[in-house]
Amino acid sequence: MKQRNPQWKRHLIILIGAAMIAGLTACNSKKQKFDFDHAQEAIAACHQELATVKDQKDATIDELVARINIWQELQDSTLTLMVRDSTLQNDARLASEFFAVTDSFRMVITRLALAKQRSMADVVKLKVGTSASRKAMLTSDEFRSARQYYLDFNRRILQSAETCRNDIMAQKPLDAKQSANYRWLLIQPFLAMDNYATAMLTPQQEQTLTHLAEELPMLLAYVDGKDYEHSPKSETEKLSSVLSEYFLKCYLKSVL
Repeated sequence: MKQRNPQWKRHLIILIGAAMIAGLTACNSKKQKFDFDHAQEAIAACHQELATVKDQKDATIDELVARINIWQELQDSTLTLMVRDSTLQNDARLASEFFAVTDSFRMVITRLALAKQRSMADVVKLKVGTSASRKAMLTSDEFRSARQYYLDFNRRILQSAETCRNDIMAQKPLDAKQSANYRWLLIQPFLAMDNYATAMLTPQQEQTLTHLAEELPMLLAYVDGKDYEHSPKSETEKLSSVLSEYFLKCYLKSVL
């Protein structure tokens, strides 16, 4: 008996789960922008969106936000339809075609995102700007307990980072152990906040996270014992630049 490609099975499991989430989101938000009669029509629309993005040479963060939001809604509509009419489970050719166009879109968007140096503030702006669909789902009654967990989680790690930030602004002396702890607590909000935690940020928390992101190169330079104002940026911003690229790649991989 012929065995299916393990990669195809992996895609199937992931996308069925994504389709279930898409269905929950659709039930708790406005009518979806895309409305297709059959899977072939939906996949053709995905190819058209991919072609549009491929034509771009570069993109601002706002443009990336807009493109990702359109794709998420298009992908959710397509997945919901393919699960509802059993295309995802029973038509391997169409399912594989959808997996391929999804992978291609992720690669093109990643290329555009990394075409120029992005700051941590850029990464935060991208994550917050593309969290609307998850926010709509989490505001439903079914996710009440999850909302409480995320609001408490966000509050704790942002308060810890803010405390470190305030100590640094007051030029508090730090020994080696304190420096290591402060470095982790400053990076933690960007590392530990997943897509759903980001969706549950309050406006004030979004502002706090953005300010921390903007000041991160200076804050990390302080804990590393460097003079941010008088040292080359290649030294003081090296760690924050590496982290920004890493977090950007991880986020795009998870959201697309």
